[in-house]
Formats: sequence, structure tokens, C-alpha cells
Amino acid sequence: MKLTIVLLCLFHFANGSNILGFFPFPINSHYIFMKPLLSELAERGHNLTIYTTFPDKTASKKYEEIDIKNCLPTIPFMPLDEIIRPVSILKTLADYGNLVPKSTQLLRCNVLMELFNSTQKFDLFLTDFVHNDWYAGFAYKFQVPMINVFPNMLLPWVADTIGVTSNPAYIPNYFNGVAPKMDFVERLYNTYLYLALMSVGKYHLTVPSDSLAREIFGDIPPLAEIVKNTSITFVNTQPPYQVSYPIPPNVVQVAGMNVGLAKKLPENIEKFINESKHGVVYFCMGSLLRGETFPPEKREAFLYAFSKIPQRVLWKWEGDVLPGKSDNIMISKWMPQRDILAHPNVKLFISHGGLLGTSEAVYEGVPVLGIPIFGDQRTNIKSLEANGAGELLDYNEISKEVVLEKIQRLLNDPKYKENAKLLSDRYRDRPMSPLDTAVYWTEYVIRHKGAPHLRTAAADMPWYQYLLLDVIAFIVAVLVAGLLIIYYTTKFILRAIYGLICGGGAKKGSSKSDKKKRN
Repeated sequence: MKLTIVLLCLFHFANGSNILGFFPFPINSHYIFMKPLLSELAERGHNLTIYTTFPDKTASKKYEEIDIKNCLPTIPFMPLDEIIRPVSILKTLADYGNLVPKSTQLLRCNVLMELFNSTQKFDLFLTDFVHNDWYAGFAYKFQVPMINVFPNMLLPWVADTIGVTSNPAYIPNYFNGVAPKMDFVERLYNTYLYLALMSVGKYHLTVPSDSLAREIFGDIPPLAEIVKNTSITFVNTQPPYQVSYPIPPNVVQVAGMNVGLAKKLPENIEKFINESKHGVVYFCMGSLLRGETFPPEKREAFLYAFSKIPQRVLWKWEGDVLPGKSDNIMISKWMPQRDILAHPNVKLFISHGGLLGTSEAVYEGVPVLGIPIFGDQRTNIKSLEANGAGELLDYNEISKEVVLEKIQRLLNDPKYKENAKLLSDRYRDRPMSPLDTAVYWTEYVIRHKGAPHLRTAAADMPWYQYLLLDVIAFIVAVLVAGLLIIYYTTKFILRAIYGLICGGGAKKGSSKSDKKKRN
């Protein structure tokens, strides 16, 4: 019996596929979203070679990671006041274009040079197209199918490339920051954003990426053609939390894939939460933003509000000390967010509205007070507001009175907890877990060596065909031609009739006149 089990295990691992992963985007939350999928694929016997800017330092991972942080541009750390400073969305997008590296920068990096020149055989290429996609060239180089693991809602130019509708009439833009149901002004602005992002995204991201891919990989097809052949795109969306929209079979929603089983809390945190008679408020501004960079007046607004409520507060604070901290506050440079939000005594989550944190709060049914800073954060919080499970706190409106009033309302009005619980029940109710769904479709692509049959024809259509402009033009031309034929035919017939009547009368009159003359 033991021998049979050993042989089965060996057979399982012997049939594992070789998977290449390339995740260069320099924001840790994006890679955090991928890691459960990578771990599960490794557990199933697949051999993974992952290039990342955030290698996992723990010994528990069962796949190879290669650090490429020094090979790529980085996002500089900035205080909150600088990040929140009003900047046009188009300028923000143009700045993302600066994250497209230079070929000289890449070709000087030894670990990437080894990959560029590698002759290793792979069965699948896993990646994350966010703000540039030059690395799609790896799929062409190794002649393998490609899966895009997109850590948020699809950006317009990405959706367009793979044949997904981005109709601005009812699908809010990533940067728009509006609720799913838009009024006329919001739809007008949403349409402007859609058109602007499509053009600016192409100019600042797609064109430079295409040029870079040719410099790196040599004579390859246009990058857009390679991206169109993406077998599956995993998207971090899921109704009812995010907007519902039509998706083709090659797009799979796996929102919450990052939400694993809650683990036991560190003893000091668990004791702090358990001993709070009125519950706990958890305050965290994510991995990229640092709470210690709050200006003094805004920090004091939260300290004042926390000192006026009976609940205890867990505050992820990166500094060594928090000036003015009251006795009901515990600070730490790192906190196990997933496990904290799972504790039943946590009553409120104060967050920047990042998609991973809000999905964890939605999963556990915890109301959210969101302070959006950039990107999709306002849109995420607006979705919570639309579901009655949270409220938005504008960064520029932070004051002692406003913060206290909003915190008290979210803690004391039972409708927020009830709506959060209802949203959680709907969010969790799926045929398969998001991780199992992602694993199934990943292995599906490996089994079938790609999935071109799942792609819609829309991905290969020029924009005028996709919008039926050629069909509309033909119909208009036929209608106009028909109306012109009817017009000129009617005109001809009427003239003919008029000629017969009037011409005949004139002829008859002239004959009578001639008769009188002869007499």
C-alpha cells in the first residue's frame, strides 16, 4: 500500500508542467494577489520559475523565485500629502509610462540576460499586464500559451485587446471613482475618460512597450498580436461587490483569490482584541502608503476620534512611536490583516480602499471607512457605499469632527454591519472557490496547449467593425439610395403624368384653333 502511494506521488510530480512566471510591477499588493495561485500550482506538482520584484523570504514556498528588483524602475516613496496632490488622471497614466524600462537597463541585468538567452522548455507563461506588456514577448520566445493574472478591474486598452466590452454607458472606469449606477454627468465624464485612456494608454504604454519588445526579443510579431492570443485573463472582480459586466469565456473572475484561511493571531494581538468589551477598530493604509506620513493635523484628527470611542484600535503604524497615542490604541509596523479582519470582535476597518484589503473586509462582512488616495481606490469604496457596507472619507476633508462623526455612525448604526454581512454572503456564494477556479483554468490551458477557442471574434476586429460602423454605414447608404430611387422615380412618374395631361390638352386646343382658321 505504501509503495502504491509513493508511486502515485512520483507519477503526479513527474507529470508536473514547467511554468514561467514574470511579475515585474513594483507594487507588492499585485504580487500578493498572485501568490496563492503560485503556491497551489506548486502543491499540485508543477515546476514554477518566478521572476519577481518581491521575492518571498520564507522557507515554506515550494517554487523558485528570482529577484529582479534591481533590474527595473521603482516607484519612489512619497508622503501622503504629495500623493494626494491634485493631478490629472492622464498625467498619472503618463507617469506610469516611466515604469517602462529601457532596453539598456534590462540588458545589463544578468538574471534577465540569462532568461532572454535561455533555451529551457516551458509549458505556460504566467504574467500580469498592468501598465506595460513588453514581457508578452516571452510567450512568443518560448512558444507557449499565456495567462494574464490581472490584480484589479480591467483597464480599457487591456479589455479592448482581448475582446472585452468596456461600454462607458454602464461600466465605470478604473480611475473614475463613481458608483456602478451613474447619472448623466458621471456617464459623460466616464465616456471622456474611456476615450482619453484608450488614446493615452496606447501612446504612453503600448507603443513604447512594442518598441522595447522588439529590442529585447528581436524580430517578433506586433506586441498587440501576441497579447490578443492570451489564453485566459484572470480578473480581480466579482459581483455584487464590483459592477456586473459581460465577459467572454477567456476572462475568468477570481476576486478574493488572495483571501485564504485565517490563521491564529499573534498572542499579543489576540489578547488585545479579545479583551475589548466594545470591539476593535482596525486602521491600515496598505503596503505602499505609510500611516506615519499623515500630516500632524490629520493624524491628530484620528487620535482625537479614537480617544472618544469605547472601542480599542489596532493601527498599522510604521514609526517607532505615535505621538499623542491614547491607551486604547496598539501600534505595530506590521499586522496580519487577513487574520485580524476574520476575528468576530473587529467592528470596523479604516482603509485606503485598496482592492485586496476591501475584498478581505467584504469576505468577512466588516464595514469599511475608506480614505481613497489614488488609482482604483475611490471606485472600490464607492462600490461599498452603493452596497451600504461602508462610507468614503475624503482625504481633504479630514478633521476631528468629521472623522469622529463617521466612525461613530459606522460603529453604532446596525445597518452597516447588516449590509456588510449580506454582501459577504453573496460574495462567498460561488460554484467553486476563486483559487480552485484559477487553478482549474490554468491547468485547462496547459492540458489543451492554449485556449484560442475561448476567445471571441471581437479581439481580432478593427474598432469600426466592432462598433458596427461599417454595417451602419451600409444600412444608411442603402436607405439613402432607396430614398433617392423613390424620389427620382416618383418625380419622373409625376412629370410624365403631368406631361400627358397638360401636353394632351394643349394639343387638343391647338387643333380646334387650326380648324377655325381653315373655316
